[in-house]
Order: sequence, then structure tokens, then C-alpha cells
Amino acid sequence: MKIGAGGLQALIAQEAAKAVEAKTVKTPAEQELIQTEDPELRKQIYQLNKAAERMRKAAEMFNQPLEFKVKLKDKKKPRISARDRRTGAEKDYTLQEAEAWLEEVKENRGRVLNGYV
Repeated sequence: MKIGAGGLQALIAQEAAKAVEAKTVKTPAEQELIQTEDPELRKQIYQLNKAAERMRKAAEMFNQPLEFKVKLKDKKKPRISARDRRTGAEKDYTLQEAEAWLEEVKENRGRVLNGYV
């Protein structure tokens, strides 16, 4: 039996791709993004996720034990929660505050980031 030229080979490849996609773990913020109806809220959650990822990368770059995640407790005002793993101090950021924090870190490279949490 010949399998080439699309046929069975293409079907097997599609099924394998679906299985891999189904096994990927989605974060709670991504699940909320998929399930929400409001397009403005979806856009805001997407922007917060991107800002939180950039904040994580900045903390990694400066070798700081800071943890960032999007909090969706209040559906009207989602925020980014920052936590210092050493001291346990926490602070919440809005999207505008997170962007200002990223801009300040970008301008003042080499400063200690612990004071921000």
C-alpha cells in the first residue's frame, strides 16, 4: 500500500498536530481570555499578559527574584501582581503602572529592582 501524495500521511499528520495542541497547558489568564465575551476585557488581559512577560524577562535579565502574574479576581480591573520571592512583599500594578515600570527599568539599567516591589 502506497501512502505518499497526501492521503493517509496528511490525515495522520493533522491528527498528531491536534493531539499536541490539546496537550498544551494553558495558564488561568489564557483560559479566561478564551472564555470571556467582552472584547475590551480580552484586549486588556492580552496586554497585561504581554506586560507581565516583559517584566519577567527584565527581572531575569537583572537576576532578581521577582515573580509576576496577572490577577483576574476583579473582572472589571485585572492587574499584574508582583512578588519578591525572598521577602514575600507583594505589589499590584495596573497596565499603565506596569508600562511606566518597564520604561523606568529600561532607562535606568543596572539599578536594583528590589525597591519596586
